[in-house]
Amino acid sequence: MSMDMRSYGSQDDGVTEGAKTEKRDDWSELCALAARCADAERAWFVFFNADGSPSLAVGRQWPPLSQWAAADYLAIRQQARFYCAVPPAADPGAERYMAVPASRGSLEGLLLLEYRTRAPRLAPTQRQTLDILTTHGAMLWREQEQHTHQRKREGSSRRFLSRLKGMFDHVPIPINGFDSAGRCILWNHECERIFGWSFDELKQHAAPLHLFYPDPEQRRQVIATFTSLNSSVFREWRPLNRKGDVLTMLWANIMLPNGHMLCVGQDISAQKDIEAQQRLATSVFESSYEGIMVTDADNRITHVNPAFTRITGYLPEDVIGGSPELLQAQDHDDDFYAELCRHLDAREHWQGELWSRRKNGESYPLLLAVSVVCDDADRVLHHVIIFSDITHLKQHEAELKHQACHDALTRIPNRLLFGELLERSIAGARRNEGRLAVCYLDLDGFKQVNDSLGHAAGDRLLIEISRRLGQITRSCDALARLGGDEFALLFTGLHNDLECDEILDRVLAVIHEPMELDGQQVRVSASIGVALSPQDADDAELLLRYADQAMYQAKKQGKNTYVFFDAELHQQEYHRQQQFALLSAAFKRNEFLLYYQPRVELLSKCMIGVEALLRWRHPQRGIVAPADFLPLIIGSELEFEVGLWVIERVLAQMTAWVAQGLEFRVSFNVSTGQLMHADFIDALGRLLARYPQVSPSLLELEFQEAAVLADIDGLIPVLERCRLLGLSILFDNFGTGYSSLAHLNRLPVDTLKIDRSFVGDLLSQGHDAGMVESVIQLAAVLRMSVIADGMEVSAQGERLQQLGCQYVQGYGISLPMPAEQIEDWLLAWNDQLLAH
Repeated sequence: MSMDMRSYGSQDDGVTEGAKTEKRDDWSELCALAARCADAERAWFVFFNADGSPSLAVGRQWPPLSQWAAADYLAIRQQARFYCAVPPAADPGAERYMAVPASRGSLEGLLLLEYRTRAPRLAPTQRQTLDILTTHGAMLWREQEQHTHQRKREGSSRRFLSRLKGMFDHVPIPINGFDSAGRCILWNHECERIFGWSFDELKQHAAPLHLFYPDPEQRRQVIATFTSLNSSVFREWRPLNRKGDVLTMLWANIMLPNGHMLCVGQDISAQKDIEAQQRLATSVFESSYEGIMVTDADNRITHVNPAFTRITGYLPEDVIGGSPELLQAQDHDDDFYAELCRHLDAREHWQGELWSRRKNGESYPLLLAVSVVCDDADRVLHHVIIFSDITHLKQHEAELKHQACHDALTRIPNRLLFGELLERSIAGARRNEGRLAVCYLDLDGFKQVNDSLGHAAGDRLLIEISRRLGQITRSCDALARLGGDEFALLFTGLHNDLECDEILDRVLAVIHEPMELDGQQVRVSASIGVALSPQDADDAELLLRYADQAMYQAKKQGKNTYVFFDAELHQQEYHRQQQFALLSAAFKRNEFLLYYQPRVELLSKCMIGVEALLRWRHPQRGIVAPADFLPLIIGSELEFEVGLWVIERVLAQMTAWVAQGLEFRVSFNVSTGQLMHADFIDALGRLLARYPQVSPSLLELEFQEAAVLADIDGLIPVLERCRLLGLSILFDNFGTGYSSLAHLNRLPVDTLKIDRSFVGDLLSQGHDAGMVESVIQLAAVLRMSVIADGMEVSAQGERLQQLGCQYVQGYGISLPMPAEQIEDWLLAWNDQLLAH
């Protein structure tokens, strides 16, 4: 039932208000229940505060103001007048009131009952029920007190935070707050700057701690500190900012009365970075393999590291407070150090090599770097000197330099050092108007020794020759091994050519002296080319080149001799080089082309194929035959390149002929240098794959005896691989040499070509006819076919057929012609055959 809710008492009567609207129904129901239980008209509760003053709860209907005062309640409590009639002081005769004690722990109070007449004696059951109700009333009052206190606390905390928020927003330290549920209630500007989240974002987040501490274990540890006894002590944590960067921060947590948490922090990330850098710098300083020395502005040593002691031998106590000058060696004068100081004044850094002195007096080289450390006002604070001992490096450099400048086998200077010595000698001779001779020496017979006795014996021979030459050279002269069995000699201070001849005769003599190798006595000789300065040249490279050219002339003159450089021969060589340059340019301008010369079978007179022949379409001279330019290409860098060009042009032309319905064999010439080139087989395979329309069986590779003489053991596998690719092999110009006969049965050859020199005199010279017959018979035994080159007249063809030759080519059949003329020639040739 609804009760009239008004406060009982006033400031005048000393009874404080205790009823609160949110508990009106509870109190009304409780008081109504007590009145019914005791058969009273109405009931109300009074509870005593800690200071003893009474506080009025509510009742069914309030008694008159004048009847009950605080003193009445206190008197009942003090006199313990319970369960009997008790009148108020204002109405002593009114015995219609009864008091029942109400307590809960330390809380004490009264339940007052009002009757119409005198208060009756209560039955035991009524008293028991009232005791229960008073206990419940005490509990309700305690709950009400706590709720009121909590609301006061919360209001106080909210007012406290509200008052401080304006101040916290602009302080330069991060401050935030969280309620007991973990929601953000305070987030100042510094927090926004450090973490990146705004307050509006965080206060809408249900669990913002998950943003800062995504790791559950770390988040658990943070939350545990909120309720710890020393939560206000600064602790170090590593939260994340909005970018995901890890921060290092100190946080202290202050628990507010309402259970909210005020957190004060400090971002020490930069400080931690500095500390880490300092620890790293200290570690580097202590563990560095390089010596480190620090001086102050007055150039006094303040710090040295362990490596400093290891390198110099000085302990820290030996040098701290002293000057770095104690490390100076005598190899540098005062001007050097004065210049170093001037450099540091201008650039604040210097690096270089210098010599220093250890504690034991030993000098040693070091690599040193000096840096100047200044403050913001550009005042010098320190000099930092970092250095390393480079003794071993210098020794290694010297070893490498010696190895780079000396021959590993003979230990005498090599080409590089000889060039340097020659340049110095030329400069000295130029100043003193002196003369000198450069000799290029090649051993005769060295290859035979190497092949017969082995490379080890060959090496011992080279060492012995070096020793002999070293014995006859003066200290002002020079000796070098240029490579293989080639040496260079430099003779200085010459007065005339006769003096040079005497020296060279002595050189030839000591080289030709016999020597014992593996129990055999061997002899070698030397071919020597000589160039003089300043007569021939005053340039080191030219002198060595002229001596090299003269050496080849000595070889041609029979070896075991010396030849002086001839300017006329040099001019010829110069002309050859010019011609080669023109030839290289012509090749790049696509001035080369192929002519084709038909071959026929003697019996049927049918064309069986053609030979591809290289030509040069000269802008002024017209078509140039290969004899006029091929010698310039052989042995040059163009040899392999031109050879591959020939093969590719042949394959391209054959592809065109196949498209026209023409299929016949095409042969092409391969030089020795091209055939023995390491990439020849692979390049040939790639070209064949590029032109699949051409059957390799229609290709015929022609090589000459020079390849046999060069390296038959290397030639045979190359020819065999060409055969595996499907090509036929033709031995060109057979019969002009004698060595090929000894190796013919080893060579994978399909056809022998008889040289035109025998065919030309076939009808007039019986010897040539006999040679041709011998070659044909030899080919028959070896199951090879034969083709004769150079047939000029039909009588030669008839004679060749009588001797058993199968195929011929030559001017008597056709001149070489461009590819586009072959089809017409073939038609005319076949018409001629039909006519006969």
